[in-house]
Amino acid sequence: MTADFIPDSEFENTPNYPTAFGITFTPAISGVLLGLAGIAGAGAIAAYLVMPALEANQALDAKVKEKTEQLQQQGAIRKQIQDAKDQLAQAKQKRDQVYGLFANEKTLNTLLFDLNQLIERNNAGLLAARNTKLNACPVYVQRVFGTQQGAQEFQDRFGQLVAEAKLKKFKPDEKGAAVISDGSLGAPINNKLKRQTIDIEIRGNFNQTQSIFRTIERLQPLLLVRNLDVKVIDNKVSEGLYEIQPDGTIRYLTNCQPDNQITATFQMDALLPLSEVDRKAIQAVPPPEKK
Repeated sequence: MTADFIPDSEFENTPNYPTAFGITFTPAISGVLLGLAGIAGAGAIAAYLVMPALEANQALDAKVKEKTEQLQQQGAIRKQIQDAKDQLAQAKQKRDQVYGLFANEKTLNTLLFDLNQLIERNNAGLLAARNTKLNACPVYVQRVFGTQQGAQEFQDRFGQLVAEAKLKKFKPDEKGAAVISDGSLGAPINNKLKRQTIDIEIRGNFNQTQSIFRTIERLQPLLLVRNLDVKVIDNKVSEGLYEIQPDGTIRYLTNCQPDNQITATFQMDALLPLSEVDRKAIQAVPPPEKK
């Protein structure tokens, strides 16, 4: 009988892998299982550690963006507020400049003095103008003006050789300044300004009167002239001055005639801004009922 011989070395070289649930855990199978276990562990780490941190980071990022937008909006709002303040300051400055054109209590109190000064400036060259005119007069007329009494007698008889501008009347309305509400300056002006009316009369020759009206607008307050009436004053010598020549002819003294004088009467309105008291009084008046 022959028996087959199997070397012991073959039993010694065969690996002995663990077995469980009918599965032999060879290196290949073990590697796959370990890989799966690693993936599962990574997933668990991502689910329990990474994802919450990521969500928290995203929430913080959104919050940062929200705060940044709020800051930007606040900056825009602050800029709008500052722009509004700047515009208000500019509007107040313009208002003060405009109000500076109008009259006030101080300028009204000095208006009579200012107007008199204006008229006196027109009389500054009165003496020189009279001397120039006298040079064109006959010698006997020049002799009359050699004394003050003679000059006065000539003026009383014939009139002023050179007219002197004078302020004959300056009478403010006794009611004082009144709020404009009659639409005389246009509906937009109603209840926005006050008006102080002054009755004025000025006398002088044509050039003086014209010069006075031209310089009235240079006075500080804003003034309106209305109801102007200009009349010529009759000279004491209606036909003018004549001279009888040696041959009996009559010569008209062309350059030696008393000035023709005119009188100008008008009303001057000084415009004033409303005071706080005026505004409150206007607001207290109920609006008219609509029919």
